[in-house]
Amino acid sequence: MAKETKETTRADQLAVVNKAAASIAQSIYTNVMTTRTAAMRELLDPRRNLDTECGYVENPTAEDFNIMYKKEGVAERCVKIVPEECWKAEPVVSENDETDETEFEAAWDELLNKFTLWSIMLRADILSGIGEFGIILFGINDGQELHKPVEATKGERELMYIRVFDQSVIKIQTTETDAKNERFGQPTMYSIDFELTNDHSDSKVTKQVHWTRTIHISDNNRMDEIRGVPRMRPIYNRLQDLRKLYGGSAEMFWQGAFPGLSFEVDPKVIESGAGDIDNDALKEVMQTYANGLQRWISTVGVSVKSLAPQVADPTSHVKQQLQAIAISLDIPLRIFMGTEEGKLAGGQDAEVWASRCGRRQRNHITPKIIKPLIIRLQEMGVLPETPETPTATWPDMLIPSDKEKAETNKIIIETMKSYVQGNVEMLIPPMTFLMKYGGMDQDEAKAVMEEVEKQLAEEADEISDPDLDDSNDNTDENVDDNEPS
Repeated sequence: MAKETKETTRADQLAVVNKAAASIAQSIYTNVMTTRTAAMRELLDPRRNLDTECGYVENPTAEDFNIMYKKEGVAERCVKIVPEECWKAEPVVSENDETDETEFEAAWDELLNKFTLWSIMLRADILSGIGEFGIILFGINDGQELHKPVEATKGERELMYIRVFDQSVIKIQTTETDAKNERFGQPTMYSIDFELTNDHSDSKVTKQVHWTRTIHISDNNRMDEIRGVPRMRPIYNRLQDLRKLYGGSAEMFWQGAFPGLSFEVDPKVIESGAGDIDNDALKEVMQTYANGLQRWISTVGVSVKSLAPQVADPTSHVKQQLQAIAISLDIPLRIFMGTEEGKLAGGQDAEVWASRCGRRQRNHITPKIIKPLIIRLQEMGVLPETPETPTATWPDMLIPSDKEKAETNKIIIETMKSYVQGNVEMLIPPMTFLMKYGGMDQDEAKAVMEEVEKQLAEEADEISDPDLDDSNDNTDENVDDNEPS
């Protein structure tokens, strides 16, 4: 028995030694590969480090993204454009296909109106893309602190408030470590900084929040369902370049607006022994000229010449950066540039963009924002339970708006007017014109032609019998005369 125990102890010792040796070997391999990578980088271009030379932030943090989002309009545009385009039209949430309103649908409509849920979900979609994730916090009247889990119930609680947070004010305190749990790897407790602002001071309060009181939102996920790639991460260097261009061009204009003056002393004055130039007096004259309204300079023995300004137009450089950003984000440039440019976007660009937005509505917004929000509110007892999760139906983004329809109709009417006035019926028959250039199908064009022929026939009848109305009037008068008094 003692022999077996001794052999077991020895085997355990060998296992520990082997594990330690494997760990050391792995560490040595990692160090060697890291050193080799650094050496190869230096060998490829030993002169410089591109990030250092260009002043790029190598590993921007959530706070860096938040600052860039707040300070730079282009950065804000990069974060907001996709969510705002996807939420242009609001979906319809329904429990089933029946026309009668259900208990859930009535409660859902009430929450939509009370808390403007679509606006909150849009805001959450935007803020979750600044950093790696964002959360929506629900405050309910269960009488518990935020760090306590919500006990499931059926339709007995009221929603008091909703808050939306980006990553810069959130820390994931704990995650689910049980690999057998369906929430394995997901957060179980958050630490959130609440900003308490009033007219006198700004302060922050940090609170622990249990996951059952939130929904977690992340976009552009790769291998991690909890943390996505921030929307500014692939273009962060380009955003920094734009800051240099905008700031540099403004400084260039500021410096070039008053290019400077050159004071040249006449050598003959020095040779004549007139003495040194009174620099203090010259300085005083220049300060009066530069800072006051005096537009003349009086000098003796000194000539004043204006330096040629060096001002370059940064437009082409800025446009190159914007094009690089649009390509990285996979957004047509005209749509990225905004309303005026977007009006000129080609039909193909509009179709591709609408297709992408529709795909994101189905694959991200509905399954990762709308449905989790509904399920969480049902679990909290704010919304009635349903046999199945309600569905969200999005309108077709390719359907033209009323304004676009009016503009299209105006173009069609102008085209028809030109066709009629041009007398080109022999070249293009009316049926062919209506179907090819009027946007009608065969039945619609046929109905229009029949209506036109009917109207022409009625007008022809009126022209062929012009006295018809007069005879009818005379008949009526005769009838009146023959009536007994």
